[in-house]
Amino acid sequence: MTSTIREPNDEATRAEITTRRREPVGEQPAFLLGAPRSGTSLVYKALCLHPDASFVSQWVQRFPRLPFLAVLDRVGRWSRHLQQRAWFPAGNAYAYGRDRPLAERLYPAPAEGETVFTAAGIPVELVEDRPEVGPEIRRLRRAFRSIRRWSGGRVLVVKRIANNRRLPLLDVAFPDARYIEIVRDGRAVALSISRVNWWGRRPVWWLGQSPDDWAAAGGDPLELTARHWVTELDTLEAGSSEISPDRYLQIRYEDVVEDPIPTFRQMAGFFGLDPDDAEWLRRLELLHLPDNNQKWHDGLSDADVATIEAVQADHL
Repeated sequence: MTSTIREPNDEATRAEITTRRREPVGEQPAFLLGAPRSGTSLVYKALCLHPDASFVSQWVQRFPRLPFLAVLDRVGRWSRHLQQRAWFPAGNAYAYGRDRPLAERLYPAPAEGETVFTAAGIPVELVEDRPEVGPEIRRLRRAFRSIRRWSGGRVLVVKRIANNRRLPLLDVAFPDARYIEIVRDGRAVALSISRVNWWGRRPVWWLGQSPDDWAAAGGDPLELTARHWVTELDTLEAGSSEISPDRYLQIRYEDVVEDPIPTFRQMAGFFGLDPDDAEWLRRLELLHLPDNNQKWHDGLSDADVATIEAVQADHL
């Protein structure tokens, strides 16, 4: 692997944060990576609370050929209380099981923005080789540059799970971009994936069939979610092999929830955002970050744990 998981509180990290603050950000985006259900959405929104961060909103996601809609992101700098309430209802990162008011649903918020890649002509399929710079890459560069400028931020933070498969292409398109990979305990991820409503019907990209079809053919659903975590991690390891270690950082989800402020400061500094911004730190303090890893201890039988660990053993 081109990087190691680093502890957020050591002297080297604090020195790195200070150094990164002084470096010019330029026009290179910052990419958040990780297997699904690893906490990437939580980290994405928390980093995008930073006044210097820009992002792909649900409005740009819906109309990807209109990047000037990113100007709506500036609303958050004028109405931070509403932004906090819309992005983190009741202090939580998600709003499952709760009807959201129309104002919250319309409020510009970070989205994955796959449509921006589609509009540029970038496929979702696994990119195994480093491509040449062609019209698709140039269109993606222009789109990202426009989104960042219209939003008024200094650093465009991009989160899209499919980017786990695009690292060779992204490294060609943005040779100085930085990457943070969020890594969460695979047992917790396997259980969490099995419980989300979008998992069953969609084809799994590396399998060629849906989880529902897998189960109907006699496959163990937890074995599949365990294999999915392993496959995503292997894909990230292979894709990041040519990215220099100083541009690629792994962060434990467990550190995010156990020691959030130092860990978020580390990530902000790595991405070129000011880790000491007082307003941003104050807003982070308002977040409720429960340690959902306990759920796999409570929600899995010994037999379930054995099934998952048999698949994930080397990676755990």
